[in-house]
Amino acid sequence: MELESLYYFAETARDLHITRTAGRLHISQQTLSNHIARLEAYYGAKLFYRYPTLQLTGAGKEVLRFAQSVHKEEINLKARLVDTLESDIGEITLSASSPRFNYYLPNVLEKFSAEYPNVTIDLVDRTSDDSEVLVQKNQVDFAVTVDTDARKLKVNVKATYEDPVYFCVSDRLLYSHYGDDMNSLRERAINGADLGDFSRLPFLIVSPRGRMGRRIARCFDDAGYEPRVYLKAGYTTIMAPVCNAGLAGCFTSHMNLARWHYHISDDVNIFPLYFRGEPVLLKLYVIYSKQRYLNHHCRRFIDLLEEQFAVIGGEKLARLSRLGG
Repeated sequence: MELESLYYFAETARDLHITRTAGRLHISQQTLSNHIARLEAYYGAKLFYRYPTLQLTGAGKEVLRFAQSVHKEEINLKARLVDTLESDIGEITLSASSPRFNYYLPNVLEKFSAEYPNVTIDLVDRTSDDSEVLVQKNQVDFAVTVDTDARKLKVNVKATYEDPVYFCVSDRLLYSHYGDDMNSLRERAINGADLGDFSRLPFLIVSPRGRMGRRIARCFDDAGYEPRVYLKAGYTTIMAPVCNAGLAGCFTSHMNLARWHYHISDDVNIFPLYFRGEPVLLKLYVIYSKQRYLNHHCRRFIDLLEEQFAVIGGEKLARLSRLGG
């Protein structure tokens, strides 16, 4: 039995479409069919029903489980050999959302590359939901996710960071909706913004709702009103120009704000968002499969992530507008 044929079989089982798999793997359909036929001859069993559509047989399902186990063990073998041979050559696959790793990764990469210049970093841009799936399927070494239920997913957690959520709103927008009451509102909110106090405002809402969006939605539900939506956007990167222009109240995480706050206008207030008297915190985790062996390259990378999280968490970003009320 050849590992190569087992690999091509597993990839075909993933798509259940010969043409699509051959195209994705950049091989001919005949080459792919030959690999499957070789496995069927070796095991003496048909692995796929060909009609009406490609489907795994009972034997095919058993071989697929074996192929996935072999793939997992081969990955772990390579990782262990890196440690055994004390190799400085390798690859790390990391899944995370780009708005986050655009901020914390450059410093990590600079330090890591100085220590391991021959290790390649493969970044996979995915949401927390998708990253968790990749970890469970052993398709990445580890992932940075938000609010992961480690027990439910049966994954290991290596590093954590609590990322506060902020509500940002300009004095111009506050004054246009609250007039002279603006100052007392600002003074209360600097110690923790309750969205119940801001029901007159228009808002920038992240859509579709990610994990931060769902947290914010709970705040609106608890405040007892449906927000007046000025703009919906896929990411919070648009918040700075929208907030600076006094168009809407905006939400962002501490990590993202640490990257952008130099571009925030002087008349913008940055309030920590509170829910029932407690700050809204997004818990970031570095997670990896319980079946995954992390070599010294991966362990060092995670150590550097933890160091960078500590630096970010130490920054003080909440403020009243610098122009006063």
